[in-house]
Amino acid sequence: MINQESGNRGQLSRESKLGGRIGLSRLLVVEWEAPLREQLAAVAGECGFEATSCTTPEEARNLLEATDFDGLLFDAELYGESTSGFLAWLGGLGERKPYVIALSDGGAAHEPSEWLRQGADDILYKPVAGDALRARLALMEARGVERARRADELAKVRRNHGRFESLFLEAPDAILILKNRQGKVIGVNRAVKDVLGYGGKSLLGKFMSLVFPDIFGRDGLASRGDVLSGATMLHAVPYRKPDGERRYLDISMSAVPWDKGFAVMMVCRDVTGREGAEGGRIQSMKEEALGKFAAGVSRDFGDLLTSLGGNLSLLESAPFLNDEARETIALAQDSCERGRELTSELAALSGRRRRNRPGRVELRRMVEKAVQFSLFDFEAVRPVFRHDENLSAVEADEAQLRMVVEVLATNAAQAIASTGGGGQLAVELANVAIGRSSELPLREGDYVRLSVRDDGPGMGEADLRQVFDPYFSGREGGRGFGLTRALAAVRSCGGHIEARSQPGEGACFEVFLPAVEEVARPVPGGAGDGGAGRAAMRVLVLDDEPHIRTVLEKVLGGAGHDIYSAATGEEALRAFYKADDFGRPFDVLLFDLDIRGGMGGRQTLERIRATHPGVRAIVTTGFVDDEVLENYLEHGFSGVLCKPFRVEHLTAAIERLGRGVVSDQ
Repeated sequence: MINQESGNRGQLSRESKLGGRIGLSRLLVVEWEAPLREQLAAVAGECGFEATSCTTPEEARNLLEATDFDGLLFDAELYGESTSGFLAWLGGLGERKPYVIALSDGGAAHEPSEWLRQGADDILYKPVAGDALRARLALMEARGVERARRADELAKVRRNHGRFESLFLEAPDAILILKNRQGKVIGVNRAVKDVLGYGGKSLLGKFMSLVFPDIFGRDGLASRGDVLSGATMLHAVPYRKPDGERRYLDISMSAVPWDKGFAVMMVCRDVTGREGAEGGRIQSMKEEALGKFAAGVSRDFGDLLTSLGGNLSLLESAPFLNDEARETIALAQDSCERGRELTSELAALSGRRRRNRPGRVELRRMVEKAVQFSLFDFEAVRPVFRHDENLSAVEADEAQLRMVVEVLATNAAQAIASTGGGGQLAVELANVAIGRSSELPLREGDYVRLSVRDDGPGMGEADLRQVFDPYFSGREGGRGFGLTRALAAVRSCGGHIEARSQPGEGACFEVFLPAVEEVARPVPGGAGDGGAGRAAMRVLVLDDEPHIRTVLEKVLGGAGHDIYSAATGEEALRAFYKADDFGRPFDVLLFDLDIRGGMGGRQTLERIRATHPGVRAIVTTGFVDDEVLENYLEHGFSGVLCKPFRVEHLTAAIERLGRGVVSDQ
């Protein structure tokens, strides 16, 4: 039996002081006895409720499943079902569960406290007085208003969360959430793909050293001292996307609440357009001025060192020298070699230097010479060398590795000297294998470990954490940039460097470099050897520096070759065609790229190749255009020698080219 009984169905419920809501609240009355059911529905109608009544729990279920009710008033003397079972079913309605008032006769069989635990919101005892019911209905309406208010607030929170999530995901700047100071990525937005060039999911769980190696370190140390110090702003940071595109980024970092702690929010804004305007113009002017200065200086020093090294080589072969003189010349040659490396670094500032290709480096001899060179001014520091007998070679830029060794040895010597006495510098080279269980940030494989240990005063925990930071130094007035350069050089060849120290126990720096597989070496005197039995070559030299021409004539002439030198391109052209007319053509051309005030090596070779396309030529220069240097074959040259070069490299290149082997020095 189901019917509608409302004492005043048109009456609006009174405005609730709690919610200010106007409208009809829906109440379901479940009562088997008709008089009591009619009484309850009438009082509810007087209070402004839209009352619906039924007699059994089964009928109540049908109504509750079809319609949302704000309240439910039911007699605990249910027909055909226990109170506990009905309350359990009501609890299964979840958010649709109405406010529940249970009617009890107060008998011993009833357990009102248990009903409250099972889901009833209030208990009303029979016989039911009109005022008591009105009070209960007023309380139910007030609770309903409060419940609706909380539901509205929760919905508002959810809407705001959705808005902020949308702002985060759709922001035009790349936003990353980093878990710790090591830069582990735990959240990204969609703009990461456009701004940084990485798919967002590909960065999750990775470290930011993959994206910004100049800012974050794989070893947990930031390469810049201002990173992750709180609120950080970095302007116009140069950045290269994975596809090679160069951009400029403004990067801001700040601490944000995350879970029960804090995380770092990193925002990257592409400001390439801004930097490409005024800032880029000013920077370009500065770089151009510095490049021109560096290029000119490196060229002049390259010529001087080539001449000096060549004359030393000639002097070294003189028969009247004793052993002491030869040793002095050898030391001078080592100094020339260091000068060549410094000149090459200076040329790099011009942006017009050919990049050094990684080569096979035998570490033992190089490390010993670099350490001894670094300890020249530290007489009280004694080096001790230990190395494995079958030490593996590594593949790297030898000049950069020499710089790393010199930085480590010099820093160690300075630490020992700061104690006011002498000490020992232990240098060890060993083959090591890195497995999956290693805590080092290295790939699994074979490595060579270089250890440099001193017995100086050591470092504390604070200094050890920032020892690789730019401009940090344990010495007053020191710049501390050397270890930063060393760190970058080691990482560039896939290696790792770390430091260990305790106050009073000295310091130890360990460098791990990937080992290369051993390959069979050619046997001297074989088919490719340029030793005994080599044929004499006719060589045409074009260079505007008289001391360079003199050295080349002596060196190549002493090696049994026939040399003709020219100071201008026009003179070289006349010599080439005259030799061809007499039936004694030149085998190899050695042309300087830049000739002051005249036709350079490239233009001269173009004129010659117009009539003799098969001619073999080597370009020599200390001030070379990138296009010619990287694509010398397209410009007609068969090889490259960058000044300052060693004369033995020159003679080897001439002889290889004379045998028809393309040279690339």
